[in-house]
Amino acid sequence: MGIKSDIRFWFFLLVFLVAGSACVERPWHHSAGEYVVVQPAAGQSLDTVASDFGGGPAGLPAIEALNPPLLTPANTPLLVPATPAYELGIRAGGYQVVPVLTYRWLKGDDPGVLEARLKADLLQLESLGHPLLSPDEFLGFIRMERSVSKGAVLLAFEVKHVEGFNDFLARNPSMGLSGLLFLDPSTVGTAGALTWDEVSRLAGEGLEPALLPAGDQELSAPVPKETLVGYTLRVKETITASHVLLADNTTGAVRFAAYPDGVGNSVIASVMVSLGIKGIFMIGEGGNPFFCDNLSVVRMDAGGRGAEVPLGRYLDTFREAALSW
Repeated sequence: MGIKSDIRFWFFLLVFLVAGSACVERPWHHSAGEYVVVQPAAGQSLDTVASDFGGGPAGLPAIEALNPPLLTPANTPLLVPATPAYELGIRAGGYQVVPVLTYRWLKGDDPGVLEARLKADLLQLESLGHPLLSPDEFLGFIRMERSVSKGAVLLAFEVKHVEGFNDFLARNPSMGLSGLLFLDPSTVGTAGALTWDEVSRLAGEGLEPALLPAGDQELSAPVPKETLVGYTLRVKETITASHVLLADNTTGAVRFAAYPDGVGNSVIASVMVSLGIKGIFMIGEGGNPFFCDNLSVVRMDAGGRGAEVPLGRYLDTFREAALSW
């Protein structure tokens, strides 16, 4: 009898651990100081959000102030005060199962060095059997709607020095790049930047436009003497205008975005998600196990690494996961 009880105990313990570590469907929580982003369930009212996450009726006025009805569409993520802030799921300090390798043509950099590195990296990926994902495949994976081949990689590009990028494409017309093209819409068509015609052509060839709000707008934190409410309104207005500009000049939905300074917060995340963004990228290495948190997908600056850093460092992103419960 004692042996059977022990077997049952260890069996249920194993089931509990497996279930607890899985990425299951539940409301988003993304901590930032004393605030979290909450995705309301269908038909959920502000009263129930306040009851569940914001400290009851006392938290309702703060929720209403942070999410003005005119700027907050129905059933979109809400910024909610919570002390202490907490999150469900797995923290972004773990590992990431699909590397996102980013190559950036920046003003002042040597485009020849980047071109040589990208060509060498693509050759190595091919020789090692690492398949390149399309944006559709990547989105299906992070939404847990499909699996991907072992070793799969997503490529991402930023172009702020269009001459060097166009020279690369001219010398490699059959490269067949696919992935994401991060764009600050306010710079498209200006001197030294891509034009909208070029963006459309690249999109047709497999590079999906993704939103990269201007980094000079100081969106990553409130400016001195700015209230959190004022900061939230400014972020909403700035990112919404940038999103509209990109959506109006490209075909298809804008599905991906990046935080303007590489590291986001819950205010920026909530605005982007309310606009229909499905995955938001931060700059770093590793992180985000199983992509439970679509608001913290890590993209690695593979093109900007030192000559002594091997590509393998960016492919081997499996690290110990830090669970938050």
